[in-house]
Amino acid sequence: MDFSKIESPGLIVFPEIVKSNIKMAIDMVGGNVARLRPHIKTHKTQEVNDLLLKAGIYKFKCATIAEAELLAISNAKDILLSIQPTGTTLLRFIELTLKYSKNQFSCLVDDYLAAEKINDLAVINHVVINIFIDLNVGMNRTGIVPKDAYQLIEKITNHLPNLTIKGLHAYDGHIRDFDMDTRINHVEQDFIDFYELIEKIDNNKFELVVGGTPSFLVHRTNNRFVCSPGTFVFFDVGYSKLFPENTFKMAVQIISRVISKPTSSTICIDLGHKSVAAENPIENRVRFIDFPNWTLKSQSEEHGIIEVNEHANIEIGQIIRMYPYHICPTVALHQNLQVIEQDEMDGEWIVKARNRKINI
Repeated sequence: MDFSKIESPGLIVFPEIVKSNIKMAIDMVGGNVARLRPHIKTHKTQEVNDLLLKAGIYKFKCATIAEAELLAISNAKDILLSIQPTGTTLLRFIELTLKYSKNQFSCLVDDYLAAEKINDLAVINHVVINIFIDLNVGMNRTGIVPKDAYQLIEKITNHLPNLTIKGLHAYDGHIRDFDMDTRINHVEQDFIDFYELIEKIDNNKFELVVGGTPSFLVHRTNNRFVCSPGTFVFFDVGYSKLFPENTFKMAVQIISRVISKPTSSTICIDLGHKSVAAENPIENRVRFIDFPNWTLKSQSEEHGIIEVNEHANIEIGQIIRMYPYHICPTVALHQNLQVIEQDEMDGEWIVKARNRKINI
């Protein structure tokens, strides 16, 4: 590849790999696109939205109002905001439903008082809001425990006429056991109360949105479940350890350049923690593609120091390619992804939803 026009630090994306990953996800649910509700928090781009829509996927999940609006701009049919909206987020969510009336929006609810506030605004604006009951199946981040959810469902149904319960939502991001049998058992154990709630409500009209990328391999085998992985479109080093080699491939690389050789055993590249997700320990931020034995030793805002043992053959300006350990927050640090088709740069994808606001 000719890297002379590639910006660094930057990201490059391979659309053919993205398309292959999308096809793989569809194949893994038996070709039934109704069983997929991908989360767009990973890519945040209209171009990947378009590839998912072209593949037949029509239901989506998102984390922010900007992501929800980007899906509406992409003409996605069914958009689930995967938070319980409050404050200005709630006001913007109502505005979204009014402006993009041809799209179907929904949000999460796990608290009756919060539901009341959503219902009150819905009444004022003469709209009916679709909601999913958010369930805590062990992650302890958001959600109501399944044993208490039936009462919440009954109360909302009987007292809040401008809310329509469309389904249940259970995210299990804490389940990421390396051994597959252990992961299966972990899902079964944590979802016992969830299964009991399903039996209690006895309502096949409810959509059951479950899981993320790590548990996708488990939930895909249950035909009743709608799976919502997100990372699969780009994939990353962190999740690749939890999947067989013959499944998803990493579609995004980090591109950096050597900018200095400060000691006999270290080099400095233009990759600081402003350009790659830095929430993990230093050893779990990148994997070097062409130099697998290299070690990232430290980072500052704009610089990364690599232990290379000996650098006589390394030149200033040399391209260094890496895979990110965590792709989602890494993408959010960049304004664009530089598109590579047939080993040549072919435009860019703007990461539009990295901003907190598009229009609304």
